[in-house]
Amino acid sequence: MERYSKTSSSKWQSRYSEEFKRFVCNEFLTGTCTRREIETKYHIGNSRITYWLRELGYDYSKPSIVPLPAMADQSEKSLDTNKESIPQLKKELQEARLLAEAYRKMIEVAEHEFKIKIVKKSNTK
Repeated sequence: MERYSKTSSSKWQSRYSEEFKRFVCNEFLTGTCTRREIETKYHIGNSRITYWLRELGYDYSKPSIVPLPAMADQSEKSLDTNKESIPQLKKELQEARLLAEAYRKMIEVAEHEFKIKIVKKSNTK
């Protein structure tokens, strides 16, 4: 793969080949490396990849996601686990509600006995 197609003798005016640009853009879009890693790997200037992505018409805001294999076996197991954990979760929810009610009552009693406001009003800054 040819990296440069020289049109001038200056380093700063050299142009990258179309093939190299597409190769680097595809490597970034597959999600194997970050933008910075690719820039250091190929010694490309900062934001060069972004410029190439726009130039070549890629949607660079959403890198491609490599599809993962289907996990049908685990979904069936998770259903069984969910059925077993529902009563436990209901019990924990009930305990949390009772604890919240106990805290609320303690705050009410403390406010009444000590004549101070503990609960902050919601509209204050």
